[in-house]
Amino acid sequence: MAYALPLAKSGSGFVSMLLLGLLLVATQTQSVAATGAMPSVVVQLARALHDSPLPMRTDFAWLAISQMAKFYAEEAARARQELHHTSRARDASQWAASVDDYARKMSALADSITTATSVSITIGVDNSVHIYVDGKPVILTGAISGQQSVYEQRVVEHFCILYLCEDLLPELEYSKRETAVALTHTDAARAYWSFSQYAGPVCMTNDGLEFQFQQATDLGEKREACTRAVAELSELAMAITREQQQGVRVDWEALKVLPVPDDEPQRVILAARVEIHLPLPMLAENPALLKMVQPWLKARVRGEAYSLVVLNAGHLMGLGDRIDSGTVKQRYPAFNNVRE
Repeated sequence: MAYALPLAKSGSGFVSMLLLGLLLVATQTQSVAATGAMPSVVVQLARALHDSPLPMRTDFAWLAISQMAKFYAEEAARARQELHHTSRARDASQWAASVDDYARKMSALADSITTATSVSITIGVDNSVHIYVDGKPVILTGAISGQQSVYEQRVVEHFCILYLCEDLLPELEYSKRETAVALTHTDAARAYWSFSQYAGPVCMTNDGLEFQFQQATDLGEKREACTRAVAELSELAMAITREQQQGVRVDWEALKVLPVPDDEPQRVILAARVEIHLPLPMLAENPALLKMVQPWLKARVRGEAYSLVVLNAGHLMGLGDRIDSGTVKQRYPAFNNVRE
């Protein structure tokens, strides 16, 4: 059975009004489907994510369910405030408590999502969006009475901060901020995101990199930084591989990326009196990041699989995230050099 908002039993008209509002939303949804109108952006996005990699689906599910929980909690708070000291205060209080309980369930479900959680997204014939989290279904469309469009817009905006939605929905227009990072992505170099109540935002790749950020703030800045770092590291790995195939011996102890004047490619020192030029400004500005990921880089050049978890990624990427020197609670033990 799908999660549904429980309603308190009452003889007053308050619950009836709420039911009427929900019925109107459902009627409008069916009407849109019947007339063949363009589906909402969240429906289009969900359809594009149906067969997407699991990290993208889990991020979409986490954002959608978390935002749903927030909307319901806000609605319960408004009900208590608006109907306080009225003849319907008791009914409003009962209904608000029921909505709060539902919000807590949604929040708990969102918090349960990890990189290992099974998540699927389906679209109904009426353009309804269903998310299944470990088999538990949640309906996104028609879920927020009176604020469905605001809810959907918030979900899409947050998701498109983390991912390049112009790749998923090329027919839509995006702001310059969303298209500012013009980098070439391969599957290996594409960054995915995940969230948990323990590790915080995590940016990861299919070839073993995982960057953990301390705080879930300024996600747009973090997305841009992680996308750039992943692209530069992938470019550096391919360049080193090419040089080695031509007989160049790399001195890993001497490897560094040197800063240069603006609009010039960086100098990459591969060994004494051996250098190449690549556009790697992120690595030049943050040498500690290059040093941290060097074990992964060596393995990548050798064509070997290697998993590397980098803590305090924001600080290493020059974003000013605080360094957590205490014990970091994670969904698995912290590690920085683990070979698969």
